[in-house]
Amino acid sequence: MDALKGSAIALLFSFLVALVFAYTFRIPIPLAGMLGPFGTLSPYAMSFTEVFVSVFAAWLFFGIFGGFLILPILGAIAGHWASRRFAQAKRKNRMVTFYASISSVIPVTCLSILDYIIGPW
Repeated sequence: MDALKGSAIALLFSFLVALVFAYTFRIPIPLAGMLGPFGTLSPYAMSFTEVFVSVFAAWLFFGIFGGFLILPILGAIAGHWASRRFAQAKRKNRMVTFYASISSVIPVTCLSILDYIIGPW
């Protein structure tokens, strides 16, 4: 059950991580460019609604092309691991949530720096 909870948390938290990356680092937006202070599009020149819609479109686009498989798997692994590691702890659910949310940061970070690794796309 904790693996299922980890999957859901990782999937939903990845959108929040992408939104934070849009304001602090950068996130690729399909057919638009990089959104962020270190990208070509500035989120501070746009309204929050425009940034939200752009990040949601990117989250949906990259999710359909593999993210919706990777994120739940990573979240399930993190949830299962945290559940077994903290089985006797009082805050087991909190630790499952924490590790599942941390596991969603890894794919978003990889997506943000992918052009540094493989070159511009």
